Amino acid sequence: MEKRIHYLDWLRLLAVFLGLVFHAGRPFDSWSWIIKGPEIGWLSYFNEALTTVRLPLLFFVSGAATVFALRKASARDYTLDRFKRLIIPLVMGVLLIVPPQQYIRRLTLDPHNPQHFEGNYEQFLTGPWWGDGSFLLGNLHTEHLWFLLYLFYFSLLALPIFLYLRSPQGLGLLAGLERWFKQAPWRIWLLVIAPTFLGALLPLGLGSHPGLAEDLANLGFYFQLFVLGYALYLWPGLQSVIFEQRRNFLLAGLGLVLLKAYLYVAVLHRSLIVSSELLPYHELYWSLRDLAALSLIFAVLAYAKQYLNQPSAFLNRARHWVYPFYIWHQTVIVVLGYFVLKLALPAGWLHVLLLVSSLVLTVLLSELVQHSAISRFLFGIHRKMGTNASAATPPSPQAPEANPRN
Repeated sequence: MEKRIHYLDWLRLLAVFLGLVFHAGRPFDSWSWIIKGPEIGWLSYFNEALTTVRLPLLFFVSGAATVFALRKASARDYTLDRFKRLIIPLVMGVLLIVPPQQYIRRLTLDPHNPQHFEGNYEQFLTGPWWGDGSFLLGNLHTEHLWFLLYLFYFSLLALPIFLYLRSPQGLGLLAGLERWFKQAPWRIWLLVIAPTFLGALLPLGLGSHPGLAEDLANLGFYFQLFVLGYALYLWPGLQSVIFEQRRNFLLAGLGLVLLKAYLYVAVLHRSLIVSSELLPYHELYWSLRDLAALSLIFAVLAYAKQYLNQPSAFLNRARHWVYPFYIWHQTVIVVLGYFVLKLALPAGWLHVLLLVSSLVLTVLLSELVQHSAISRFLFGIHRKMGTNASAATPPSPQAPEANPRN
């Protein structure tokens, strides 16, 4: 039996948990969201720092997990598996999980807003959600489930790269990179700097369209992280160079993320930072984000391997929660938050109550999903809890001929 990389399971759990922490704080930060309550000043800084690493970590770990998903699969089988694990949960989520968020959003709009709705959930579904003639184009929203859609796109776009990297030629390239990095360990910082540099080029070419530049820079960065995660876990020798500098990555990442959070919250307003007139600030902000995210990811990987690479009964159960936890969490927060924010409590207590109750309910719903073959299928879980999963150690880089080829 192959040995699992337990710390990767922990990091997947951490990434989706940070998503819940982030969204449970959104009602109390200084930016607009689906539901809003009394503002808690420090949460704007905290959420800005948190968003620096939570999605990059999720894309990176997803790339690492692809090593195991693609290990013994043909390109066709891999594509079919990605469709089952990502598109089916996405469609299910858009039809069943997301609509309550849209209902709460319209309930909380100003009564003078033409989108405001008063009525029960059944009336919402049979009325504005379904019956106004714009169902397919106007009422189907992904909300937080956009991650599943883009991960599917990334999986297909990166497939030729992955197939090349696992070929003898690709493995030879990775081996050469390992030797090159080990000759001068400082060179490993190029893995941090290069994506940052590439991301900075987009706004320069699209300065008159700052929103488009931001979206493309984001997606390009996430795609690079997805591919980087695959490469580092296909050829584990590259990890050793990173792990030797874990303390430097940690210090750099913490300093950069604090500077970014301060710049975003205290110096520049969101509407200014995406303005074409302030392109230099835009460049600085996203460069800090990319540098901080990669530095922290490398540090987290190293320390997680050192301290978390142990099996546990909890982990064996909780690793099956990842997909349903991610799919459920934002809807749970929005629905609970609608009622929690009506309570006459101090803002801090409202935040704690929403965070804790959302965590408990999301875990319960994620556990409930495990007990039906239909629900496991709809939520992208293709192996019943308690059985051995396919994610284990990567194929041996010293034996390229042992890797499957298409």
